[in-house]
Amino acid sequence: PPPPLPPHTSAATDHAASSPSSSAAAASAAAAAGDGSALWAGRARPLRLSDSRCASRRLRSVGGGGDGDLVTVSHEALRALATHPLEQLVGRDAERSTYVLEVAASEVSAIGTQPAHSLAEIFDVEAHPHASTHVAQELLARLGKDVAAYAIDYSGKRTPQLLSLQPEDLAECVQKACLPGRRHDSLFGPSRLDTALKKLAELEKSLAELRERDDATATADVRRAVAVANCAPSASSSRDELAFALRQLAGHEARIRFPHLSVQLLSNGAEAALSAANPTLSPGRIDGLLQLVAVVMLRTSRRAFLAAAISDVRGLRDDLELKVLEQARLQEAAGRAQHQASAAQEQAKRSVLELQHRASALAARLTTRRFTV
Repeated sequence: PPPPLPPHTSAATDHAASSPSSSAAAASAAAAAGDGSALWAGRARPLRLSDSRCASRRLRSVGGGGDGDLVTVSHEALRALATHPLEQLVGRDAERSTYVLEVAASEVSAIGTQPAHSLAEIFDVEAHPHASTHVAQELLARLGKDVAAYAIDYSGKRTPQLLSLQPEDLAECVQKACLPGRRHDSLFGPSRLDTALKKLAELEKSLAELRERDDATATADVRRAVAVANCAPSASSSRDELAFALRQLAGHEARIRFPHLSVQLLSNGAEAALSAANPTLSPGRIDGLLQLVAVVMLRTSRRAFLAAAISDVRGLRDDLELKVLEQARLQEAAGRAQHQASAAQEQAKRSVLELQHRASALAARLTTRRFTV
């Protein structure tokens, strides 16, 4: 026959089992204490956060060692989750990426925001009567040095750009715009507009698929973490683990839920708190459990990055189609009235600049770095 269940460690529970009057006395004493313990008289308290002073935690990938190795994420995938959430799509080497290409900032001329090399290019106040004072001269000299230094620093930077949506691609999409019924592929293949729209559709699909995989993986990992924390009965369960599960069913042990586990990542006393909540968990098992919870939190927080990127992709696609359609109508009107040709050209320049800003913002979002979790 199985051994008898060990008695509960709470003194209040032991007295309650022996005498009803002692139970009432314990409840009244707890109520008098005013700490809310009357609610939990005769039952185990739920897992609570003891402090929030933990500044960082070191994560391990799959095969990191220990009897608590629950993480199934490779080193590269874990590094990407913790630093560049969308690197799985963009790739570590942006020059060989499917969607993003890094180019020198000085080469991105279509944005129209190249920095000035001198203060006079921004504003010239030399003719102002107050500009000849000593303070004004010192201030202008300092501003001039800052402007020149920024121009030198900017020219050496590299900025991410979307493949098939670089400045020259967008310029051709807008300048060669035609109405939908008159579009056709050239002798050399699809137009740049069709190529750009196809690339955006592929990017949106890839982002959505990654979100679905993250959702499925995170859901499974949450269930696994809760099962491990509560010693869910299995064929490999020990006698102590089965006894703990029975005490949970009897209401003598609090059930550990995922929110309880996630907040423990903020605590320096997480290991001690989990050990007190479930004494059958070994130190290695607790460490592996916290590692798994941290990976789940990284994966679920990546959902925010994916949602923002998908929204930007859809916005850029809709804006590109709208501006091309508007430009096609302006060009048709300019063909009938020559005085509208200049207006069509100005509108084309503005459309290219606006589209390039949106494309650059999307490329920056795809390569964004996570600094805090």
